[in-house]
Amino acid sequence: MSFFKELKRRNVFRVGVAYAVAAWVLLQAADLVLENISAPEWVIQALMLVISLGFVAAIVIAWAYEITPEGIKREADVDHSQSITNETALKLDRIIIGFLVVAVIVLLVERFITPGKDESPTADTETHLTEMANKVQQDSAPANPPQTGVAENSIAVLPFANRSNVEDDQFFTDGIHDDLLTLLAKIGDLRVISRTSMMKYKNTQLTIPEIGRELDVSTILEGGVQRAGKRIRINAQLIDVASDKHIWAETFDREMTIENIFEIQTEITRRIVTAVRGELTDTESAVLSQLPTDSLEAYEAYLQAKAIINRADYAPENYIEAEFWARKAIELDPEYAQAWAVLVEIHGQAIWLGYDSSPERFRAAREAVDKAVRFGPDLSETLAAQGEYLYRIDNDYSASVDKFQVANELAPGDANILQRLAVAQRRAGPIEEAIANFVKTVELDPGNSRSATLLIETLIGDRQFERTLPLIDQWMLKFPDARDMRVYKSALYLLTNGDRRSARALIDSMAPWSSDAYLLLMSQLPMLERDFERAIAAWEIPEIAAYEDYRGYLGFADYSRGLAHQLMGDSQKADRFYDAAIKTVRSATPTGTITDGFELQVLARAFARKGDFEKALQASLRGKEIMSEDLDILFGTGMSMVHAQILALAGRRAESLKEIERLLRQPYGFTPWFLYLDPAWDFFRDDERFNELIRPLNLEEALQ
Repeated sequence: MSFFKELKRRNVFRVGVAYAVAAWVLLQAADLVLENISAPEWVIQALMLVISLGFVAAIVIAWAYEITPEGIKREADVDHSQSITNETALKLDRIIIGFLVVAVIVLLVERFITPGKDESPTADTETHLTEMANKVQQDSAPANPPQTGVAENSIAVLPFANRSNVEDDQFFTDGIHDDLLTLLAKIGDLRVISRTSMMKYKNTQLTIPEIGRELDVSTILEGGVQRAGKRIRINAQLIDVASDKHIWAETFDREMTIENIFEIQTEITRRIVTAVRGELTDTESAVLSQLPTDSLEAYEAYLQAKAIINRADYAPENYIEAEFWARKAIELDPEYAQAWAVLVEIHGQAIWLGYDSSPERFRAAREAVDKAVRFGPDLSETLAAQGEYLYRIDNDYSASVDKFQVANELAPGDANILQRLAVAQRRAGPIEEAIANFVKTVELDPGNSRSATLLIETLIGDRQFERTLPLIDQWMLKFPDARDMRVYKSALYLLTNGDRRSARALIDSMAPWSSDAYLLLMSQLPMLERDFERAIAAWEIPEIAAYEDYRGYLGFADYSRGLAHQLMGDSQKADRFYDAAIKTVRSATPTGTITDGFELQVLARAFARKGDFEKALQASLRGKEIMSEDLDILFGTGMSMVHAQILALAGRRAESLKEIERLLRQPYGFTPWFLYLDPAWDFFRDDERFNELIRPLNLEEALQ
């Protein structure tokens, strides 16, 4: 008997068909169930693996064993004259027919009863977050709010694959990807998902429709970059998310020149816009035709600088490392406007973050912004650099808003520029416009935890606690590594009901890190807990101790230690720390920026606690001149809160109470629970006017 006939006689084919049909029915049912319970993708993958292995086992068993009237026996032990394989075949036929009927039923259920993935009532987390963000915007936006609904013309550009298989070429591939997004962001009426959100899809296993649903876009571009000797090959394909079909695909194989690189990027952009939105306008065509540099080496150095700045963490070392590459780009092409614009950002951050406030740094920043304006006056990058200079160095927030707005008009899809505009608006006001633009930023860059954190921080500053709580709870799940988000959640426990225990549990669940938000909470929380030893010990944490040498924080650590000792009743030790804080601040050369205002805050507080109220008020008033509320709602309000306390310490209680009452209504101002808990205000608790003013509305409920 032939092998094929023997397979047939032993019903191996029937077993295989029956197993395959049953497996298909099982997988379809499992897919429906697992999708509705939001099970992770690996569950269905594991099930498929088990079923595949089971198929092999079923075929082997069907060949090696046979069903007999006495039960299952090895085939070799069965007398062929007594075999009942024909009867078994009939039973298997009935089983196959039964499973086919079930399969048809499953198909009908999936087709007519179960909602499609695009219509699923359990939409993904990002859809919920966007809806909540839209609600925040609707509730807080001005009379004519900017339109932030999902645009019909929308695209996501997946991170390009590095097809050179050379690790050093990865920055170049990422740079091409970033540059293409920059070009697309300059096209009006086109919603472009920002680079930060796209990087998580590098080497993703998700399908195009799955990515499209997560990002809520209609088209996706994917491609790769290969450098080989003196040639470059870039392939790109535009895919319609709804149909998962190519709109177009093309490979560009050119000589490796700067002109060819930008020509390829321009052509890809043109093809995308034509397919998604329609023909380019004359203005858009002119923007795309601009060649930023004629030096390939300068372009590569610029890409290196941008790649370093684009790292996830907001940290000084990024700007320190990027500066080398930005300067190299300038050396290779002194007229490279975009590279000068990057240098403006680097110099501004050096001064703002406090790691270099030298006169040389200020001169370098001035030179960089002048050169950017000279070589690229109409570029969105140059206008954003001017806004950055006005913000971080001149501290002229209203003027920076104007520059960022023009830059945003030139590059309406650039989430980075929009975020900078919102950051400036929350200082210059009105805060409602800042919140609306932060919401837009989150929509353009849904995977950027920094944008989400800034929105949370601003909503808290505006006391929109009820709107903040659902957002922060969901974003903490979405961004498990966004540590500052957890700081703000801890702060919300304190601000909403004075819950120090929950705030402490959350902050202690994380390892220390360097950030302004973490520093402020770690210095404030032990004071609110009246654990003064812990307040002093906080400054021994290396990540916090590092701030002692940063401009803007000079003397703050010694002042904090002094206050803790004073509240413990050790006035002598307290005075030693106050004197140290005063000496540190007075010995520092003024920077001419808001940094001086922060250091004057420390000086004013230290003098006031020592009882030298005349010097305290002088320092406080000078600080208010540098950081006035008219110029800066955020920091100016903080300076006013310090001044209100100094007035009270100086015995000018009526003036202080008037200021406290005003600042309880002001964005970024006092909150009742902080005043109620803070031992630094204990000296004022003998005044019933103060106690009545700061009494939290939910005090009795919180104490139950």
